Amino acid sequence: MRVWRGWLTAAGLLLAAGWCVWGLLDQPRHHAPGPLAAAHARWERDCQACHIPFAPIKDDTVLTTNLTRSAVDAKCEACHKAAAHHSLQLVAEVGSCGSCHVDHRGRGADISRVADRTCTACHADIASHRRQPPAGGAETTLPADAASITRFDNEHHPAFASLAKDPGRLKFSHGRHMTAGLVFGGPSKAAPFTYEMLGTDDRSRLMPGDARAGDLVQLSCNSCHEFASSAARDETRLTTTVLASSPAGAYPLPVTFERHCVACHALPYDPADPAKRLPHGLTPEAMQQRIVASMLEESAEGRTAIDAPLPPRGLPANPRVSPLPETIRTQVHEHVDKARGFTRGVCGKCHEAIDAPLPVASLLRGADDSTLASGDVETWFRVPPVGVPDVWLRKARFNHVPHRGVDCRGCHEGAYPVALAGSTGASPLDNQLVMIAGRESCTGCHGPPGTDAAGKTVGGAPFDCVECHGYHGLGPHGAAVTAGAPGHRGREFFGVAPRSR
Repeated sequence: MRVWRGWLTAAGLLLAAGWCVWGLLDQPRHHAPGPLAAAHARWERDCQACHIPFAPIKDDTVLTTNLTRSAVDAKCEACHKAAAHHSLQLVAEVGSCGSCHVDHRGRGADISRVADRTCTACHADIASHRRQPPAGGAETTLPADAASITRFDNEHHPAFASLAKDPGRLKFSHGRHMTAGLVFGGPSKAAPFTYEMLGTDDRSRLMPGDARAGDLVQLSCNSCHEFASSAARDETRLTTTVLASSPAGAYPLPVTFERHCVACHALPYDPADPAKRLPHGLTPEAMQQRIVASMLEESAEGRTAIDAPLPPRGLPANPRVSPLPETIRTQVHEHVDKARGFTRGVCGKCHEAIDAPLPVASLLRGADDSTLASGDVETWFRVPPVGVPDVWLRKARFNHVPHRGVDCRGCHEGAYPVALAGSTGASPLDNQLVMIAGRESCTGCHGPPGTDAAGKTVGGAPFDCVECHGYHGLGPHGAAVTAGAPGHRGREFFGVAPRSR
């Protein structure tokens, strides 16, 4: 027995000595389980760049303390200035950098793609792993189906909250516009649109090569939802920071009236002459000025009166007299009243119209305009912002590029007129029905590979948490999360890169 103990002791000493010699001769491979990720490869032989002797880089060791964790994390934070994981996190539960971002897994490893267990450790019971939010904050209460998230499927992941309701105010019918001739849902007062009714530029953009001028206009998704590769050279469009910072092709560019709508929807303001049109997006004041000026231009007497020099301005007790004769002023005022009501009806087909009282145009006031009586104010209107998001999934990342091979109908069935078959009235409007499918349209591909009950192949695409979600205070699109509703029209301009030719 003593002999065996001696041999075991000697073997142990030899192994220990060999381990130490190996460590002296080849420290990187002696301590590291594998090559570093490509981003850290330059420090593969400089362990001190990331490690501190006898200070574990992970949390799951008996040697880990708050002091060692802070010291090791400081090594990472010297290069990576990351924000807190979440504003409501419990600091004591936040793991060290190395506990979530595991390196030494090879050059091709993506250490930012953390394992699901690092997310579900808290999100399986998120209410127990976050601070109480301030009263009145955006996250005061948790949706019932978000209280426990353990993986991405129809049973363990909540429905997409941002698709619950259309936040926009635009009264638009995809069903009508996806029907040949743009007529759908029962009798229509308007004649069907044909390609010959379009302008030259719009006809060349929308008319297929095998179509004839007299054929009915047939729009498709890409007629209006264009990506950067379809945009005109050096084009700019009003958009948001989120959209502008997303990968090229991830989302379509914003739809604009001037490019996509005006081809079929002019903005006439005179019921007697549809050829007279207003620009889109005017303020109430600009609308009033344009219509009044136009009506005065049509009256020869009015034009003469406008061109005549103004009489000298009198003292306050003797106010200036309007240069327009009473008969002309009354006639023009009547035309302006009709145009104002007609224009409100035209704009109201797609937009909300909110009353905007304005003083009567100075040239149309009575002789005494020193004070404005109640009869000297007209009720014009303004159109509030449409509020249609450029990016709908506000808490998840999506990219159209890898989905280009999928039929648009797979995710946007509600936008097609077939979905409204049998309807005898007008088709639903966008602000009544969200035209984007929810979670169920994703889980068919993003899940474990297999077959469904019908024998169809399903799954196979990535479905881990970070496939769609961001962390460290960043939104899913790499932009800092801010208050409000990200994805709505802002004041930034997105420059579209010129196409290669």
